[in-house]
Amino acid sequence: MTADPPEPTHLKTASEIDAAAADWVARIDGRSLDPVEEAAFASWLEADSRHAGAYARALAVNAYFDRAAALGPDFAPVEPANSPPAGYPIRLRRRAAILGGGALLAASAVGILGWSLATKADAIETVKGDLRRVTLAEGSAITLNTDSRVEPRIEGQLREVKLARGEALFDIAPDPDRPFVVHAGAVAIRVLGTRFTVRRFDDGTVALTVLEGLVEVVSDDGIHRERLSGGQRSHIVPGSAIRTERLPHEALERAVGWRNGLIDLNGMTLEQAAAEYARYSSQQIEIADPATRAMKVTGVYSTSDPIGFARAAALSLGLRAEPIDNGVRLQPG
Repeated sequence: MTADPPEPTHLKTASEIDAAAADWVARIDGRSLDPVEEAAFASWLEADSRHAGAYARALAVNAYFDRAAALGPDFAPVEPANSPPAGYPIRLRRRAAILGGGALLAASAVGILGWSLATKADAIETVKGDLRRVTLAEGSAITLNTDSRVEPRIEGQLREVKLARGEALFDIAPDPDRPFVVHAGAVAIRVLGTRFTVRRFDDGTVALTVLEGLVEVVSDDGIHRERLSGGQRSHIVPGSAIRTERLPHEALERAVGWRNGLIDLNGMTLEQAAAEYARYSSQQIEIADPATRAMKVTGVYSTSDPIGFARAAALSLGLRAEPIDNGVRLQPG
């Protein structure tokens, strides 16, 4: 692939910087950069201290459009008046949307992701129902799912993050001289440059899903060690061997659907599905009957609509969905 020419590094005005940031986000959206493009992008980021902030803002708008699209046509934002016609390349249309999207964020009914640039070793967290993406000072990015907390330490030769709770997607900037380490419960995950998600469960289990690249996971006692490549997922139970499986492409995409406000419930019981929704919403799905709790569900649903899921499940499984003060109760039909 032939890379586009590097962006000029002498941009002065805010509008020029925003335009360059929008172009980089549109270029990166949905694919990986080749080595020439990566070098050009790194050079652009380093050329001016304002570039990182502009890039983070452009990422926020881009994520907003992705999430709005995932929630359906009722949430689709109105494209800016200067958007290219429908026949133009997607990259040009997305670039125009990013540049014109700032005002749309304030007017939209869709909850938007919080984005920022992390420059210190402060903890970063989300509350229930929120998502947030941060760009670390060395170029890596972390997207936090609902009710999650990370504690980064980026200083000198040290690049490490503790996942204190919840779930996060890591986009690691390559640096052969400084491996990136994620500490989650009783394991450490070591990478050079890759893309993966980590989730901590209340029982101490850690789930690791690798989207791209190569990852090494090691238990704190050093007994268990495993290398995972893109498309593999591991469940790490404290004191047990690491269990790894390969996921088909469709399942891999669904595993990170939460970035766009979607939750994959395929193969879960109603009880498990209700527990998943409890991570995202204070609205409860109450299930008293043991046989009903064990019923299996399928499908991908909006993380922000537990009541809609409960009603759909009731319809497909022959149950009754009864409103209660703080949610819905599922009962045999």
